[in-house]
Amino acid sequence: MKKTVVVSLTLMLSVSSLAACSTDKGTTNSAASATPVATSANLDDGKELMNISLMLPQYAEIGPSSDSPLVKKLNEKLNIKLDIQWIPGASYNDKISVLAASNSLPDVYRIATEDYMKWRDKGVFLDVKPFLSGYPNLTKQLPESAWAELNNKNSYFGIPYYSIPHLFSMSIRKDWLDKLNLKMPETIDQFYEVAKAFATKDPDGNGKADTTGFSVLVNSNGTFGNAAPLMGAFGLANEWALKDGNLVAMQAQTDELKGFIGFLRKAYAEGVLDKNFLVMKSADARNKLWNGQSGIHLVNPNEVIRLDIPNIKKNAPQAELVQLMPPAGPTGIRATQTDGMGQVKVVINKNTDPKKQQRILKLLDYMLSDEGYDLLKEGVEGIDYKKNADGTFTKLETKETGSLFSINFFRRADKAIQLHKYNDQTYVKQVEQWLNNNDKYDWPNVGLGLAAETEAYKKINLTTMNTKWMSSMSRVIAGDAPLEEIDKAVSEWLKSGGEQLTSEINEIYKQRK
Repeated sequence: MKKTVVVSLTLMLSVSSLAACSTDKGTTNSAASATPVATSANLDDGKELMNISLMLPQYAEIGPSSDSPLVKKLNEKLNIKLDIQWIPGASYNDKISVLAASNSLPDVYRIATEDYMKWRDKGVFLDVKPFLSGYPNLTKQLPESAWAELNNKNSYFGIPYYSIPHLFSMSIRKDWLDKLNLKMPETIDQFYEVAKAFATKDPDGNGKADTTGFSVLVNSNGTFGNAAPLMGAFGLANEWALKDGNLVAMQAQTDELKGFIGFLRKAYAEGVLDKNFLVMKSADARNKLWNGQSGIHLVNPNEVIRLDIPNIKKNAPQAELVQLMPPAGPTGIRATQTDGMGQVKVVINKNTDPKKQQRILKLLDYMLSDEGYDLLKEGVEGIDYKKNADGTFTKLETKETGSLFSINFFRRADKAIQLHKYNDQTYVKQVEQWLNNNDKYDWPNVGLGLAAETEAYKKINLTTMNTKWMSSMSRVIAGDAPLEEIDKAVSEWLKSGGEQLTSEINEIYKQRK
């Protein structure tokens, strides 16, 4: 705890220092009035070779180094010398904090939501909005709604790192349906009957009671996982819903909660909901799908065909996993897990030389052009892939993965971000069909990103509030508390800070309508 306090104080001092430097240069830290120098004049003619430091997270695969063929092409195109820092994803956010504490943040980098909101109005990031008219690809290839997330009307201190809003799909074992002579479920009641049959009627035919109906997860931050289609079906909000002109938190939707939690309570009592839901992790639930213990699961279309299905078939060669449309709830609602498109940002250091800031914007704009995006997404022809005589493409084995620049740093609003011209086109069409089907059942979060802008959010511990709330929900589901416990949990959540949070979020929402 002492270490955390020291780091926090250091960061506060660091941010103050950064802001002071900005003020010394004759600019202001106010989000509403921050106007970069020379919004129309082109300070950078592109003739000067510029060194640009760029930082992004790295996970399993190795991304292009500073002297890779891909980066060399970017350098030649923009007359720059990129210094690429790939930081292990698990420690990336900590690295940002350390660099902020030492006033040594890179020129351009990717930043997570929490850190972005912590420093957005502190004079740390360049407001790019006044410049956007000179960089058409940035606005053409990234939707306005993504720009608006976590930004106010007057300033864009971050450029959206696009995330697919409807990424996850429900899936179901069709071979189990066929064996039990069941139809594909369309409604929440039919979904329950199918799940119950999967749990009780030996769908795998091994004579053992070793299968479950479906799983949900209880996340460490006090939210449900693997449950969006079921929550939406009962009318629950994707965090925030609009009711009679006001935003309402999911944790305060008493009637809808009783419908959803009552559904899970019945499923738990009848052995349809996985009995281990309280302690299960995402990997545990996926392993049950792979091992043939579960026949309904939320999957990523980019992985279902190349990972989930092959692993299921190792144990059951006849298995057939297909997409399941979200079941319609009591009022007909169907919902797909829907996430923000621009919650993560790419930011430019406010204290970087104005000429370099413009060169960075030129770089980012080029990355979203047809030529630049093809380079980022596909890699370098002859290095990452080759074009065949018949017009098709083949992936080449390389030490560095060229496409990781678009995966981990910056990309267009492209659902097919993980699909490439060298992929088998049958596979591409299958994945695209799953993703397109997801788009039909949007489950909007009307108050997306607004909580982080409130004073209440800074005072309360939302995770603690939600965890306590979830404890009550879990006890009701497991039959250890009556359904009326929900009323008490909602009341306590509101009294603990939820009421103030809701009030302030509604103020911001109505100001921006």
